[in-house]
Amino acid sequence: MKRLTRLEIESSIVYDACVSDINDQHLANKFIAAREDILNFFSDYDQHATNNTLFSFPRCLRGNDDQLVVGGLTKGELVDLYSSQLARKKSTTRKFYDQVMMLAPSGKCPFCSCAPAETLDHFMSKSIYPAFSVLLLNLTPACFSCNKGKGFAAINSDDQVLHPYYEPDLIETTPWLYAELIETVPASVRFKAIPPADWPPDLAVRLVNYFRDFKIAWRFGIEAASELSSQAAYLIDIQSPQERHNHLDRVARVERRDSKNSWKAALFEALAQSEWFQNEGCVLHSRGHEAI
Repeated sequence: MKRLTRLEIESSIVYDACVSDINDQHLANKFIAAREDILNFFSDYDQHATNNTLFSFPRCLRGNDDQLVVGGLTKGELVDLYSSQLARKKSTTRKFYDQVMMLAPSGKCPFCSCAPAETLDHFMSKSIYPAFSVLLLNLTPACFSCNKGKGFAAINSDDQVLHPYYEPDLIETTPWLYAELIETVPASVRFKAIPPADWPPDLAVRLVNYFRDFKIAWRFGIEAASELSSQAAYLIDIQSPQERHNHLDRVARVERRDSKNSWKAALFEALAQSEWFQNEGCVLHSRGHEAI
């Protein structure tokens, strides 16, 4: 996962801008009357996210748009504030949506780093926690797969996942992603998340949950498959096994240096440690793909 830098935009500015564009004056007055309560919710979000206690917030029932949530506003009204204002392409508040989208590293999803970030994800689902529908700190760029695959589950104390805005830099400065080469024909790779032993226990749990819930091993396995084929073809042209090892080891070191937990870093480390792949494995892999 890639950590994101928070936008320096006050939550009240976004909320007020969304409310000011509501055409129904009666509905707008309801949002104005609930302003203080909702801004308090926003402030509480920041505190709970910092303390990793977002599970403390009350939940709404799915499919019940008439449920009262805060300040006389219903779940449906809060969710619609996002879809009719913040997310609507021709709205004046769309600029906030676009600014969040621009946070995506190199335009890619910060959760998987594989697919383009083409949508905004509500970290806490708006169907369960509608009070945070237009809170920018609850919105992150994401690919369609990570957004939809995460589902609409409520957050519990034991199933929290990594939050792009609130995690410590350990997530990006300490290696935790590793890979195991499976000696099959064609070869394959199994990725795994191993939190360092000296990490805070709650951070380790969030990492493991994130890795499982976002299906990271599966996503990285798909990315690695094409790289395996390319490397097998490249290694065949290198006659010396030692030179093959040196190549793989050099790429692994560069990848770990530049991105501690990229799938490429883990993949090339696994390949550099595999004498089988450096010798007959790369040849068998290429032949196996030719046979397929």
